[in-house]
Parts: sequence; structure tokens; C-alpha cells
Amino acid sequence: MNPQEPKTDFGIFYPMGHIVVAFPSYEDAVRVQKDLLTGGYEREDCALYRSEQVAAASKENLEDHTGWLARLGKSDEMVRKHLEAARHGAAFAVIYAPSDIDAERAMNVVRRVPFEFAHRYRRFAIQVMK
Repeated sequence: MNPQEPKTDFGIFYPMGHIVVAFPSYEDAVRVQKDLLTGGYEREDCALYRSEQVAAASKENLEDHTGWLARLGKSDEMVRKHLEAARHGAAFAVIYAPSDIDAERAMNVVRRVPFEFAHRYRRFAIQVMK
């Protein structure tokens, strides 16, 4: 998703230390980003992506990495969820949240608006946030 430095695991998108959030509207994603910036985040630590960007990146990622190593964990399953949401027009935020405290603070801001899902990428697991 981030063209400068995609974070992957065996080639599949895996932004460890980040939360990927899908929002029904781009406006909600922008509101969350503004609130995070107000709270001290840097723009690169709460990046926004439009549905077209995520759909293209997710589709390419899944097509390019079909080996068994890429499918070993849950990464490809999550990318499929990202692709499906993007195809339905979801906007995305990728929020840096390396610790439990950071993740909870970020989710306190995310919860202020409707969101479809939030996936926190940890070292050995992808946590569904609520």
C-alpha cells in the first residue's frame, strides 16, 4: 500500500506494528487522520489510502505471491479482506501503533467514526481490533 516502503512477510503485505483500518467513507478516514495529527502523530504515521489504491495494491500483491510461504500465515487472508472492502469503496488508514498503549490510543480515535474493520499486525499474529 505504501509505494515507498511496503511492509511484507514472505512477499505478502504485513505492516508489523501498524493497524490497518477500513472506513466506509474517505471523509471518516480524513477525520481520524486529523484527530491523530492533532494528538501528536506525524502524517507518515497515519497514512490514508483511497479504495482504488488499496484495490490495485492488494490485487497485485495476491497475484504476485502465490507460493506456499506467502500463504503460510493469515497475511493473504487479510489482504483478501482489504481487497474486498476496497472493491466496495472503503477508504483505509495505516496507523503506526507498536505498543498496546499506542494501539488503544489509536483505536480510541478510530472508534469515533464508523469503521468496517481494524487489523493490528503484531509479530506473530494479526489481531482484530474492536
